[in-house]
Amino acid sequence: MPPSPPLECPCPPIGVIDVVGKKWAICVITLLGSHGPQRFGPIQRSLPRVSPATLTGTLRALEREGLVQRVPAATSPRTLRNYRLTSRGMALYRHLLPLASWLRQA
Repeated sequence: MPPSPPLECPCPPIGVIDVVGKKWAICVITLLGSHGPQRFGPIQRSLPRVSPATLTGTLRALEREGLVQRVPAATSPRTLRNYRLTSRGMALYRHLLPLASWLRQA
């Protein structure tokens, strides 16, 4: 009997899985998906248990994976930054909605 081919991971974007699996990433994605673009302060106030450093790291990791992007704020395009989901981030958010619904019922 010939040897079977090696198993391949059915989920190639391991980097995305690593980022989304972090403690606050899903919270940030669902927050931005449900409320639209937000500045850092309102995001942090919505997640009071996350430290500023951890939130910064989470946002940067989500940005590296192409799920979140920083955009100029309408009020002051040079200084204030809003964070918003990219189209890829919105697609992930839509897939997370059933999970969030299930978690609320559990």
